[in-house]
Amino acid sequence: MSTRVIEAEYDGKVFVPKQPVPLSAGQVVRLFIQEVTTPSEAEWEAFFQDLDRRPPRTSSFDFDALRRENLYGDRDEYSP
Repeated sequence: MSTRVIEAEYDGKVFVPKQPVPLSAGQVVRLFIQEVTTPSEAEWEAFFQDLDRRPPRTSSFDFDALRRENLYGDRDEYSP
């Protein structure tokens, strides 16, 4: 028995899947209904304000270490 999560919209009579469903017509399934809520604009704003107030997880991060030449070791090839 496999389990899949498929989003659907209830149109007042039936559930309409938002993506293709790999089932044959007439296949019996068991549905677990979980409402999907979307945060309001104010909730998103509060979330990002809270995120901005938090200190970074590390006090010193070497952003230069993420440069392509440092990641792939081709520093000499592109250096002037």
